[in-house]
Amino acid sequence: MSDYHDRTYWRQCSLKTLIEQARDSQDELAIALGERLEEYEAQEETLADIMQENEDLARQVQSLAEDNAYLTKRLSLDLDEDD
Repeated sequence: MSDYHDRTYWRQCSLKTLIEQARDSQDELAIALGERLEEYEAQEETLADIMQENEDLARQVQSLAEDNAYLTKRLSLDLDEDD
């Protein structure tokens, strides 16, 4: 059996598999493309981390806004009682 695979096969492979196959090839173009894919994968992971951090911060902001609204209301009630 031949080691040749067509585009349909390669499209079904994971990014990790493509990177590994490119790195292990003897083709300079494939190696360079594999390196670019590795950079792309790292950027995707960084983006996912940033998006998660953004969601976490949005939840914290919402929580702080709710705390602020509660404290503002309490302060308003306390001032009304002093009158």
